[in-house]
Parts: sequence; structure tokens; C-alpha cells
Amino acid sequence: MTPFAETALWAVALTALAHAAGFFIRGAFGFGSNLPIVVATTWLLGPHHAIVLVILTATFAQAQLFPQGIRHADWPLVLRLVVGVYIGIAVGTYIFVSLPASALAPILGALVIVIVAMDRLRLIQRLAAVVDLSGRALTAALSVVSGFVGTVSGGGGIYFLAPFLRHMCPTPLGFRSTNLALSGVFIFGRVAFLAVAGLVDATTTIEALLLMPAALLGGWAGGRWFRRADPDRFFKALSAMLLAGAVLLIGRGLI
Repeated sequence: MTPFAETALWAVALTALAHAAGFFIRGAFGFGSNLPIVVATTWLLGPHHAIVLVILTATFAQAQLFPQGIRHADWPLVLRLVVGVYIGIAVGTYIFVSLPASALAPILGALVIVIVAMDRLRLIQRLAAVVDLSGRALTAALSVVSGFVGTVSGGGGIYFLAPFLRHMCPTPLGFRSTNLALSGVFIFGRVAFLAVAGLVDATTTIEALLLMPAALLGGWAGGRWFRRADPDRFFKALSAMLLAGAVLLIGRGLI
């Protein structure tokens, strides 16, 4: 029952720092906290521990951030995505529970590379030139894949959808608000499925609560930064960091 009983104090400190930095990203853009945190803390805690911990932390922190998205979110779009997202989460949870840590790390790295490549190559924008992105079939497919990817990788579900959401919500306020609303859908669904799978226990819950000051401070600072941010430059830097971490994760799994 002792929190972080098998983790060195310096590793706990780095884990808190990673959560503060990750939730700065979520506070600024409405999404994107989990994946950088998982990439960083997998090295410190192992993939399963890192992913369950960040999902619990994000669930608690979302209580602070979710209300910021209520007023300006595109709720019809969010509701169209919910069913597919939960189907993807259910399948992803089964895969996540079934895989050993040694197999999960390189899969996580590969998923990160795919997510970042889709964003930087602007595949969704190119698809929009030939396909109606608001169509039910495409929306359902994107939501299922997003729920699956976000669950198996511990984050990145909204990052996977980001190009699509940027197209559907062209204003920065609408984009951020819709991300905050959809992130709530993701996080609450994922923690519910993990609880059913027996992966949420008292020790991990206490660990997540201990990380909350760092997460809340990061989210607050990110929200203030949002008012004067340059999203394009920020996302380029974030993509570079994620790719570097993904390559390291794949290499770790192959050693």
C-alpha cells in the first residue's frame, strides 16, 4: 500500500516534473498531456504502471479543465464520436491487459510515430479535399481507431484526431474547447474500463493524488499561456520530442 514503494525518489521527482509539463500542454491546447508523460515515465515506471497512473491523474485533473470547454465545444461533433471512441477503448483495454510490458513498449513507440506522422504530413487535410469528413462512416472509423490507439498507447487518442478536429473546429477557442470536452469522454471511459479490468487499485490511486499538485499547476500555467501561444511552432517542437521518445521506446523493447 506504500505509494512508489519500488521507485527511487529521484524517479518520483522526474515523474512529477513530467506530469507538470504534460498538463501544461493540456491546459494550453485542451489535449496532448498523456502521450508525452507516458513516453517520459515509461522509462521510470514501466509501461503499464506509467499508463494507468497518467490516466488516473488525468481523470482527477479533468475536473479542473473540463468546465473550460463546456461553453464553446462543438457538442454535436463530440456526441457523434462518443460511441466509436468507447468501442475502441474497450478493444484497446483488452489488448493492453493482455500484452506484457516488454511487448508494449515498442508498440507504444510505433503508435506514437504513426500519430505524429499523420499530423505532420497533414493526411487528414489531404483527405478532406476528396472526402466529406463529416460523413458518418468516416467519423465512426476515426473515433474507433482513436479510442483504440489512445488506450493501447496510454495517450494520443485526441492527438490522432487533432488534424480532423482542426478541420472541423477552425477557431482556436472552438478547437481547444472541443478537445477539452472530448478529452473528458476519453478519460472517464478509459478509467472505467481499466477499473473493470482490475488495474485500478488503492496504491496507484494514492500515487495519482500525490501527483495532482504538479498536474494542476501545469494545467493552470498552460491555460494562461494559451492566450498568447503560437500553436504551429509549439506542435512542431512537441512532434520532435515525441518522435525522439518513440524511437527510444522501440529501441528499449528490442534490446
